[in-house]
Amino acid sequence: MNGRDPFPALTVRPVEAGDLERVRRLFGRLSPESVYRRFFTMFPAPPASVLQHLTAVDHADHESLAALDADEIVALVSWDRPAAGAAEAEIAILVEDAWQHRGLGRALVRMLTAEAARHGIAVLNATVLADNHPARHLATTVARPDSVVMDGPETFYTFSVAS
Repeated sequence: MNGRDPFPALTVRPVEAGDLERVRRLFGRLSPESVYRRFFTMFPAPPASVLQHLTAVDHADHESLAALDADEIVALVSWDRPAAGAAEAEIAILVEDAWQHRGLGRALVRMLTAEAARHGIAVLNATVLADNHPARHLATTVARPDSVVMDGPETFYTFSVAS
């Protein structure tokens, strides 16, 4: 990315406040299944609160990276600390349908994990729907989880972040 393989045409950069409309357009290219797998619910259009959360990053307790194809965001990956300065964070990934199953999510998770380590995050948590087999596969192959807990429709993964 940013001119390097495997995605030489994509640019990856931190999300900016001005990305709100790009994120809104991204939602227009997502299938209902992709929205459900990321947000555990369905909605016809992203609520303003969701768009605000995805674009209002402070780069300290909430970080998000965007992958852009020309001027369009095709993927987002983010972490959120549960409390200011906490040593752990929740990670989330959203990849446009046309870019899924090509390794983009994996590449972005690796980039975001490195960013998390630079911010003093020692543990990343991921909550995945039990029937989201692609995300569960990613969670168990991008790194070895320290723990995996299945609870009804959700699977919880905990990963140590190398410093």
